[in-house]
Amino acid sequence: MNVLFLSMPDFLPFIFKKSLMVPNLGITSVASNLSDGHNVYVGDLCTQRENVAGAVRDAVEKSKPQLIGLSSMTFQYTTARKIARLIKSIDKDIILVLGGYHATLVSPEIKSDEDPTLFDYAGEDGRLFDFVVRGEGEATFRELIDALDGGGKDFDSILGMSYRTNGEWHHNGRRPLLDVKDIKPPDRSRRIWKKYGYFHVNLDVVETSRGCTFTCNFCSIHHMYGTSFRTYDLSRVMEDLEECKRQGRKMVVGFVDDNITLNPKRLYELCETIIKEGHKDMLYWAQVSSKGISSIPELAKIMKEAGLMMAFLGIENASKRNLERLNKGDILEYSKQAIKYLHDANVLVAGGMIVGNPDDTYEDVKENFEFFKDQQVDCFLDQVLTPYPKTGIREDLMKAGLVTNRYDFSRYNGFWTNVKTKHLSQDELAFLRWKLHREHFVLAEPSPLYRDLMGIGYYFRLLKIMKKKAHVWWNTERKVFEQEMLMYAKENEYL
Repeated sequence: MNVLFLSMPDFLPFIFKKSLMVPNLGITSVASNLSDGHNVYVGDLCTQRENVAGAVRDAVEKSKPQLIGLSSMTFQYTTARKIARLIKSIDKDIILVLGGYHATLVSPEIKSDEDPTLFDYAGEDGRLFDFVVRGEGEATFRELIDALDGGGKDFDSILGMSYRTNGEWHHNGRRPLLDVKDIKPPDRSRRIWKKYGYFHVNLDVVETSRGCTFTCNFCSIHHMYGTSFRTYDLSRVMEDLEECKRQGRKMVVGFVDDNITLNPKRLYELCETIIKEGHKDMLYWAQVSSKGISSIPELAKIMKEAGLMMAFLGIENASKRNLERLNKGDILEYSKQAIKYLHDANVLVAGGMIVGNPDDTYEDVKENFEFFKDQQVDCFLDQVLTPYPKTGIREDLMKAGLVTNRYDFSRYNGFWTNVKTKHLSQDELAFLRWKLHREHFVLAEPSPLYRDLMGIGYYFRLLKIMKKKAHVWWNTERKVFEQEMLMYAKENEYL
C-alpha cells in the first residue's frame, strides 16, 4: 500500500518562513512503525511554505498514495482542512486520516459541548476524513493500514480510532499508552523533502522520553500521554543521534521531550553518554524546567560539555499569584537559580513567559519583562495566555467572561491575543505585550552571553535595531503595531 504522511506548515507568525524549518517527529515515527511491505513517504510542509498547494499536488502525483495521513495541532487545523479539500479534489478515492494533537482533543473520553467547533463529525469535517487516529499513532496506524491492505472492513477492534462507515461515525475505545520499548526509531530516509534547518544550519529533532507528570492548567499534553513519564533506553537515543548525524554537517538537534528534566539524574547520564559516544560534535537545544535544572548544580555544566547551546526554560511568570493560578507552583527562586546555573555554564536561556492572566494590570505585565531583563534572559519567548481547548485555564477564563475569541482556533498559537484581563481590554493587552517585547528585547542591548555568541552578527543586529527604531520616526508606535499585525496575519495563509 502507498502511504503518504503530511505535517502542516503553520508556525508562529513572527518566525520568517525560510529561517526555521523543524521536522515533525511524530509522523516520521508513525511511518517507521508500519508493517513491512508498504511504500511510505513523509512530507513536512514547513519546508514548502512558499507553495504549499503545489507541494501537495507534487507529493500526491509522485507517491500515488491510497491513504494520506494529516497531522495537525489545533491552530493548524484550518490549514489541514484546506489540504484535505485539495486532496479530495485531486482524487476523491484517497483515504484521508486525521491524527496528531488536534485529533486527540476530539476523543469521546473527553467529550464536551465545544467538540463540533473543533471537529464536526456531522458536518464537512466528517465528510472529508475517513478515519481519526487519537493519541499515540504508531500502533493504531499500523493496525489500520494492515486492515485496509488486507481488504478488511472490520475496524471495531482497532483501539484509539474513529471511523466512518455508511455515513455514520463509530468511536472505538482509547488505546492504552504504548511501551516505548516497542517503538522503532524514526527512519528519516522516508522524508521526501530535506530542507530542514535554522537559516543555513541543518536541524533535526529527537525524543528521549514521552509525557510529563506536571499538571499545569494551561497545557493539554496530558490528553495525549496522561500524566506518565516513559523513557527510552539511552542506547536507542544514541542510535537516533547517529542517524541524525548522517543527515549532514553543522547539525543542530533539538530534544523535543515534553519534560526532559523530570528525571535530572537521567539527563545527567544522557549527557555523559553523548560525550562518551562521541556525539558532542553536534549542537543541542532542549526544553527544561526550572526545578529540574536547579536540582543538580553540576547538571548545566555537563549539558554544556555535551553540546547544549540553548535551553528553553519555562519561567512563565514573575508573579507568585499568577504561578499559582497556572498551577506551576512557587518556582520563582528555582527559575533564578536555573538561569544562574545555565549562564555560568555559558548556555543561552530562552525564557518562556505567559502574560494576560486574569488579574494582570499594566504594571503586572511590565514586571515580567523587567524581571527577564534583570535576570539577563537571553531570548524572550513571551506569549499571551491562550485558552486552549480542554484545559483547566479555558474553563476558568470562560466562566469569568475573559475569552474574547472563543472559536477561531487558528489564532490559538500563543502569539495572538484571545483574552482580556479584568483591567486590560484585548486590544490594550495585545499592544502592551508588543510594546514591552519591543522595548525590552527587540530594541534592547542583548545579554552579555548572547552578544558574545553573536560575534560579528551583533553588528547586523545593531543595523536591524536602527531600522526598527526608524519606523517610529514618521509613524506612531500604535501605527507600527497595526502594520506588523496586518503583516503577521497573512503569514499562515497558504491555500
